[in-house]
Amino acid sequence: MEITLARALKYKNRLVGKIATVTEVIRNKNSVVKGTEKEVDINDLFELRLKLVKNLIDLKTAINKANESIVSDIYNLSEIKSLMSIINSVDTTHGKSSKGGGYYGANTEPVEYESQMRFTDAEEMLSSGNKQIDQIQEKIDKHNHLITINVEMLDEIY
Repeated sequence: MEITLARALKYKNRLVGKIATVTEVIRNKNSVVKGTEKEVDINDLFELRLKLVKNLIDLKTAINKANESIVSDIYNLSEIKSLMSIINSVDTTHGKSSKGGGYYGANTEPVEYESQMRFTDAEEMLSSGNKQIDQIQEKIDKHNHLITINVEMLDEIY
């Protein structure tokens, strides 16, 4: 079936979820009290899981081939998001602060901190990063809505 990359990515997420669900059923429903009716056929579920995984491999392969022209954008987006996460986690405390409450929670006099990257610096970097993310994401979104791939979409995932 011919579908856009955008739809293929949604299908991939649904497929991954279905594989996880089938795997959990296999893990949880294999062993039953002797003489009790079995709710599911584990062998059938293993066959279904193999079918789903093969479909996922084919789908990922088709998506990767279709993304060759924007792969650097995809990696760049990932690295910018990683940098943004780091910036968000940097402590920018500057000046006197009693954060931490001293040793062992004792109330002590405020301590003077000095940060190399100040809060406003971090905010500017985050703003710039968000603009870059939006630009790259827009390019990727256009690509995902214009490019089509031919994949088998399984009814078993619904």
